[in-house]
Amino acid sequence: MKTLFLVAALSSFTLTASDLSSYEQLLERDKFTLLQHQLGPVTDLSNKDLLVLQLKTMLGLRQSKQAELLADKALAQYPNDAELLRLAGLNQLNLAQDSSFLSAGSYAKAGLAFLRQAVAADPANLAAQQTLIGFYLQAPAIAGGDTEEAEKLAKALAAKHQPEGTLATVDVLLEDDQLSQALKLLEQQLQQQPDHATLLGTYANLLSLNKDHATAFTQYQKAAAAATDLSEQQSYYYQLGRLAATEQQDPVAGQQALEGYLAFYQDSDHARFGWAQLRLTQIYLIQKQKGKAQDLFQQIKKPQQDDDRFEDELKKLTKQLKKA
Repeated sequence: MKTLFLVAALSSFTLTASDLSSYEQLLERDKFTLLQHQLGPVTDLSNKDLLVLQLKTMLGLRQSKQAELLADKALAQYPNDAELLRLAGLNQLNLAQDSSFLSAGSYAKAGLAFLRQAVAADPANLAAQQTLIGFYLQAPAIAGGDTEEAEKLAKALAAKHQPEGTLATVDVLLEDDQLSQALKLLEQQLQQQPDHATLLGTYANLLSLNKDHATAFTQYQKAAAAATDLSEQQSYYYQLGRLAATEQQDPVAGQQALEGYLAFYQDSDHARFGWAQLRLTQIYLIQKQKGKAQDLFQQIKKPQQDDDRFEDELKKLTKQLKKA
């Protein structure tokens, strides 16, 4: 089951609008350790905003057991809050991913129960609906996965909300290996909303899957230019760098994108930071900037969780540097 999300903190002081904005900026840059330090220990269960922040921080740091305890306390205080229920569900899914086969199923089913409660508590909450659809698509059937239920929910979402319904339907089509149909659906929606960043980024993702890397590169550039959410924008910069490093797309633009990406997430707990360093090192080699490549190679941060693909790429890069 795929890892799903992040989450954050709480304290005894009053949370002002300025505080919330400052903390959300730290969340946006995945600076979970710093945020947790600033928020301090959990002492006030009456402040829901702080509870949400604390949970997001714990999820971002994969502090799943601590998050489970806090979620239980928070939901005792706010039993019908859709966001707290959603975050509690996501944490249960993280526990499932990190657990043995024998206990993973029970965690996954508990996560599903929380997500269903979140949707029931607030049927208009798009994040809860999207997370539930994602669970049904990603989880194995034995743990509650159900592609038919995901399709039903996606259709209901599409009838009321766009482009969210289209994006959910695309996920369903991809799960059924219907890439060409998903591309057509996105193209139709983009005719109506040509400057929607998430539609553009998702379209680029599908083009990349379809091996149309040059067009994907252009669409990622459009998505990055259209994005108003900074973390979403950075995700498109990463993809520009990836395509430049692996698919011979514009190395200058890819280098610029990844250098900005690494600056944005500097001194953070960002999970893909090491991958961005690795891709930028590859681009430096393509650009024949061996000195920069060697310097950055020495700084590459390995993922906290085991990643065989990352290790394989690192070995290949080591050989490339020796030959350069």
